Amino acid sequence: MPLSRSLPPSRQRQSGLTLVELLIAVTLGLIALAVMIGVFIANSQNYRQNDAITALQDNARFAMDNLSRDLAMAGYWGGVRPPDAARDLLVSSAAAAAVRANDCGPSAAASDSRWLLEPSLPLEFRNHLDAASLASRFRCLTAVQANTDVLMVRRVSGASAIALDQPTATSLSLTAGRYYVKTNQSSGALFRAASASVNLGDPSDCPASDSGVSGGCPPQEQPVQVYAYVPRIYFVHDVSGDIKVPTLCRYVLNDQGTTPRMEQECLAYGVENLQIEWGIDSDGDDLVDRYLAAPTAAELLLARSARIHLLVRASEQRVQSSDALKEYVLADYRSADDATFTTTGVLRRAFTTTVQLKNLVSR
Repeated sequence: MPLSRSLPPSRQRQSGLTLVELLIAVTLGLIALAVMIGVFIANSQNYRQNDAITALQDNARFAMDNLSRDLAMAGYWGGVRPPDAARDLLVSSAAAAAVRANDCGPSAAASDSRWLLEPSLPLEFRNHLDAASLASRFRCLTAVQANTDVLMVRRVSGASAIALDQPTATSLSLTAGRYYVKTNQSSGALFRAASASVNLGDPSDCPASDSGVSGGCPPQEQPVQVYAYVPRIYFVHDVSGDIKVPTLCRYVLNDQGTTPRMEQECLAYGVENLQIEWGIDSDGDDLVDRYLAAPTAAELLLARSARIHLLVRASEQRVQSSDALKEYVLADYRSADDATFTTTGVLRRAFTTTVQLKNLVSR
């Protein structure tokens, strides 16, 4: 029987991938990799967009909360009604003089102006279509976004800084330099605390000398409450200086130092436009008869509600926008009529709320 003989290694049959099979495998791998990369990019973009929308909504909510709170409190003088405040809330000329140079008031204000401390004007408003220059109304506003409204609110804080209702109490422990309203809910005095301890009956900074009222600063008998004075001016800051996107800012009274002044603080990034409509009570029944976007000063005193419109955009410019060509209408503002309005690559949302002006009732 013949012996079997094995073939040399070089003669054995070998198996593997052909060139066609290898090309097919590489192609399928590249397709799978491309799909995975596409899914990753889409998820990343969706995450960034959702994150931008969340930040946008948070900024809008914070801005709206601040505006709504101040508007709802406009004309609150610790119980003295706005219609009576011009007569029953006395203002110290010394307090007005201390802040006049830095009060942000009209550029042509008189030397004896008490513009910042004017209780008879709980609201001041400038519509974006007003032909008068902005400086003629608010001289400190030099970087306001075009085609946006400006709002000023005068009021005192919601909670009293101090309340005296004990017969033995005769002094007020206040913060030196701060502006306060002392009231018994029917009359009062707006003054600046000269020191940390102020006599109840006759603060050193008292309007008696220039108001025709003798015998000290009313009210002089308890119960008395004292409220901090908190005037505020809201505006949309344009893209200038350190501001990279339009931002809702306001001027507030800084009276903690020796020289009181209105100073800027910014609240919410991305607020691109502020518009306000005013619900006017024309017949004195405390019900809104119509809404006006550009009321006169006399009509503004008849406002019973305010409709706030905000246009807010994402601060992240690289976020894709699905509504780039959308037109926005806020009160008497139309984005289609705004030559400065950027229509591409910006994610935006519009927000609206209505606030009741509780302190501006006519009776």
